[in-house]
Amino acid sequence: MRPTTAVIFTLIALLWPLEVLSLSYSLLTPAVTEIATHYQTQQVGWVFTSLTLVGAVAGPVMSKYGDIHGKKKVMLVGAAGGIAGGLIAALAPNFPTLLVGRSLQGLMLPLATLSYSLMRDILPKRWIAFAASLTVGGTGVVTISAPFIAGYFVDEHGFRSVFWLLVALSAIAFLGLLAVPESRVHTRSRLDWTGVILLGAGVTLVLVGLSEASTWTWSSPRTLGSIFGGLAVLLVWVIVERRTREPLVDLRLVSRRPVLTTIIVAGLAYGAVGAYTTVLPMMAMTPRVLGGDYGFGSTAMQLTLFTVPAGIATCVPSFIAGLYMRRIGARLPAVVGSLIMAAGATYTAFSHSEKWQILLGFTVLAAGASLAYAAVPNLVIEATPVDQQAITAGMTGLLQTVGSTVAVQIVYVILLQNVGQLVQGSPIYTGRGYTVAYLACAGFALVAMLVGLLIPHGRPKSRQDLSQA
Repeated sequence: MRPTTAVIFTLIALLWPLEVLSLSYSLLTPAVTEIATHYQTQQVGWVFTSLTLVGAVAGPVMSKYGDIHGKKKVMLVGAAGGIAGGLIAALAPNFPTLLVGRSLQGLMLPLATLSYSLMRDILPKRWIAFAASLTVGGTGVVTISAPFIAGYFVDEHGFRSVFWLLVALSAIAFLGLLAVPESRVHTRSRLDWTGVILLGAGVTLVLVGLSEASTWTWSSPRTLGSIFGGLAVLLVWVIVERRTREPLVDLRLVSRRPVLTTIIVAGLAYGAVGAYTTVLPMMAMTPRVLGGDYGFGSTAMQLTLFTVPAGIATCVPSFIAGLYMRRIGARLPAVVGSLIMAAGATYTAFSHSEKWQILLGFTVLAAGASLAYAAVPNLVIEATPVDQQAITAGMTGLLQTVGSTVAVQIVYVILLQNVGQLVQGSPIYTGRGYTVAYLACAGFALVAMLVGLLIPHGRPKSRQDLSQA
């Protein structure tokens, strides 16, 4: 049995890359305007899109390599990609070079799912549920601190300082992972490169189409061609995988009810939160004189009024749920968390004229998301054989990315159908548009709750199981 101090150090080392990953998004948000001005580009959205695309495509591949060669080794590769990408972005002389750096930073995204797969392999059994829950709860710390950190670095030292900070944080993650034990669980297999290429091409086309739909318009041949072309490639991938002796993804395993329901809940929960957090800043930053019955004219820094309480609400429930996850099971937090998310989004839909109403709705949603997110890693661990752990977690992460992207585009479509006026070419959406958008977020969460009820595992452990752990 490993000493408690060693277990705690290992846990911290596995959680740290996830904090860096969250900061890769949140630190850049206040910097995008300066980046767009510096490089004179209107495509600044690719600062986030490039990261997400590479992470989504690399997820299943890196997860499969983790099953074959060792999860720690693959996590070190991801951390090294974060270091190299940060260096390239910090020194980038032009915008395309910066995007190369951001793409390399995307190799850190699969570390989120690899971390709790590695936890299952190397941590004492009694620690696993708590540790897996913390892989989510820790991001609340980022939600609280990131706006202040980003505001200071961007205002005082410019956007390049944010990338230098990410380099330092990624280097710490790399050094911490060096001290983590490697998993002894390996799968004797080979990488299915045909499956890699088809899955990567299909996912890339779909995500590009969805991400750029607001810019290209939904009726654009580029949008339709990307989305339907990507779906066609993914259909070919499914056919090929079913006929491959050693496929990238065991579709028979993924299609089983325990795994499929878990993956769907994860995608819908992340979609609800992704859509909500996209809509909220747009609404809060609109001046009341333009919004009519909504809007506060908030600055980026003033948005911390909403994000800090939500960050606290993200930390606390997941921490508590993690302590009792082995006793209450993982399914209950997933179902209850999704229901709470739906309640928070529904409240915001009908009550968003005052700041305290937004604050209350967002905090409630964040608390529910914390429970649902904390449950997902434990549900994946319970639903999946040990030798398929990482690749299943990788597919879960992929669907979380796709679910969030799809949900964001759905609320954009809703808002574009409810444009009240144009101000200097920018749309000002009606209050009704925001109401329907928030109700869509609530709908995603409600469906997640209903699917969660169908999860056949994740129930409380018996006393005998607890005594043996």
